[in-house]
Amino acid sequence: MFGSCFGHDKLNTRPADVLVPNWSLGKPAAFDLTVTSLLNPSILSEAGVTAGSAAKVAECRKHDSNGPKCSELGWKCTPLALETYGCWGAEAGETLSRLATCLAIPMRCTKSKATASIYGQLSLTLFFGNNQVANTFRSTYSKPKYS
Repeated sequence: MFGSCFGHDKLNTRPADVLVPNWSLGKPAAFDLTVTSLLNPSILSEAGVTAGSAAKVAECRKHDSNGPKCSELGWKCTPLALETYGCWGAEAGETLSRLATCLAIPMRCTKSKATASIYGQLSLTLFFGNNQVANTFRSTYSKPKYS
């Protein structure tokens, strides 16, 4: 069902992290996960007032950068934006809700349990991924040792 879409384009850009065939009306969806910080100076004032505003900016940025390539390939550009404090973007929420609907029957559970499973798995994946990046950063930029 899921497949990586590395190497599908001529310009060595990657319009998605995951390509999902037959997502909507036979058209593949290019899922592109992005995590955005609320502390970005360009969105800080709005992010402090409106939950999801940083994710919305990230979704727009992904559409601008990946939309044309996805259209050329016949894919639906689907950004899955997450704010660093846990708020998912509107498109991510809609997409993950639809995914939960599709998975509930084969998982033999309710949509709410499928949704919880998806968010739980994504949370763990992001946690371990962030931990791996932090550990790499720590080992690369370790504190100088004084004698």
